[in-house]
Amino acid sequence: MSSSAEKAARGGLIWSLLGGLLSAALVAAVACAGYRKSVTLEMSWTRGDNFYGPNFIHLESACLSNPEPGCFCSLDITPTSKELADYVESFGSNRVPVKFYVDYDRNQDVVGAILEGVGEWPEDRFHIKGRSLATGFRMLPNKRASGGHVNNPGDCFPKSVK
Repeated sequence: MSSSAEKAARGGLIWSLLGGLLSAALVAAVACAGYRKSVTLEMSWTRGDNFYGPNFIHLESACLSNPEPGCFCSLDITPTSKELADYVESFGSNRVPVKFYVDYDRNQDVVGAILEGVGEWPEDRFHIKGRSLATGFRMLPNKRASGGHVNNPGDCFPKSVK
């Protein structure tokens, strides 16, 4: 290898290492600014979908931090197995305990949430793309709509659970 090629390789390695160190420092700074807490939502469920089939699961709960009528939080689980769908169905008319890792900033506002588990099913049994919570509004009869401000996923969780 020529000396100029060796210099370029060393320079590229140094910049790669420097970039990695800066990224690690940024992640550490953000982590110190807030905290992560495990929060359980009790969610109703429905099974089956015309497109995804009989093992599709829709989980839903009312918003905990948004008083607007019709605000809801939902998680759709595309069919990974009949076993999971049967497990959720075993709850009958009861709500399913769904745990999320919830990230709070230093002001105790929710800045992120990702699925930790559904009942006894841990996160590693779900596809990473299907672990995000959604927030929405639906029109309710005899309720006046005020435009609906959405803070996703903040509306789904208490402001602080320290």
